[in-house]
Amino acid sequence: MILDAALPSKSGRISLVPPAEADDTAVSALRSHPDTRRYLRFLPPHFPPSEARARRLAREGDKSLIDFHIHSRAVDADAPRTFVGTTGVFHVDTACARSCEVGILIAPAHMRGGLATEALHAVLAFVFAERGAAGGGLALHRAEFQTGEDNAPMRGWLEAAGATLEGTRRAAWIDPASGGYTSVCVYGVLEEEWKARVRGRLEARIDRSLSVRRL
Repeated sequence: MILDAALPSKSGRISLVPPAEADDTAVSALRSHPDTRRYLRFLPPHFPPSEARARRLAREGDKSLIDFHIHSRAVDADAPRTFVGTTGVFHVDTACARSCEVGILIAPAHMRGGLATEALHAVLAFVFAERGAAGGGLALHRAEFQTGEDNAPMRGWLEAAGATLEGTRRAAWIDPASGGYTSVCVYGVLEEEWKARVRGRLEARIDRSLSVRRL
């Protein structure tokens, strides 16, 4: 599924925009980068732009997901924005469970700058239909994250944000290269938890990141 409108972040440093052909090469590099595959070993080590294009086109008509590309704001207003990653929601169920899964990939060159926090804040505001979200948002009740049991940075981020560890899927992701498996931790955020604690914690992080950047 494709949304017509971009989702701005809280600070305006980034926007979540519909996937476009101009980013196919960047997506190719991101999904096959060793740093990306460190915790997502099921991703292929070779993912050419042609496959990135095919994947983008195949997902455009899928109503169970919404993909976004993350673009950072250019210093010069007339300059093009920079691709810094991808995010989105998938396994969207608006009928029965009112739930979805959320994922994100940040390009290694742009990690540890607070961009992931801003992107996920914007995505969750859209998932839970916060006022001002493009198209009114999805109005879901639950958002789920899955991450490798060994991915301590992402698990730490989720736990600090207030997501709840709900369980572990044993040996759920395969590593085609080694034939081994990774167990996967499942975290959930309910609508009331987003409003009570997660939203505030993420916004506090964003504000701290901006304060540091101004120093």
